[in-house]
Amino acid sequence: MPQTVVLYFGSFNPIHRGHLTVADAALDAIGADALWFVVSPQNPFKRYDELAPETLRIEMVRRAIRNARHADKMFASDIEFQLEKPSLTLHTLETLNHRFPQIRFGLLLGSDNIAGLPAWYGFERIVNEYPIWVYPREGYPIPQLTWTEKLTLLNNVPLMPQAATDLRASIAHGIIPENELPEGIGAFIREHHLYGYHD
Repeated sequence: MPQTVVLYFGSFNPIHRGHLTVADAALDAIGADALWFVVSPQNPFKRYDELAPETLRIEMVRRAIRNARHADKMFASDIEFQLEKPSLTLHTLETLNHRFPQIRFGLLLGSDNIAGLPAWYGFERIVNEYPIWVYPREGYPIPQLTWTEKLTLLNNVPLMPQAATDLRASIAHGIIPENELPEGIGAFIREHHLYGYHD
């Protein structure tokens, strides 16, 4: 039986406790062998100038997952750093399948991403060829459409209203919300003066 790996795509700009809670809860709910945080160097739907350098973002992910409940099943992947930008999920999946034919890959998406999924490159192939697990976010129900029947909604998981956008706004005003960041990430942001942080 092939190993099942959940791919958790994101900018992780920065990674926060909500991301770790989602990852731990998803592993519990899905029963997968592992979860890979796929750090996107450039999301085609996001402004590039809002992103911290990808090498720093993946380093924050590596440090953050050390303290996750399922740290032994988590991995920070830089696969998209090696691919053409902006990052296209289908290209990433095809590359991973070629490199790791023994692994069954699936996607973990927040319910806030589902309405926009048809705009993704290769949308129909992604939905038809890969399992997609949906993590609920408050205020974003899954639309009842033919293709959404293929998705698996995760139940009995904690809702995560937290957003990295809010954290970046606080940091830009010189306030690092330590209680919302994994251990050591606040110090990393200070050290590298990320997100407009100033003493």
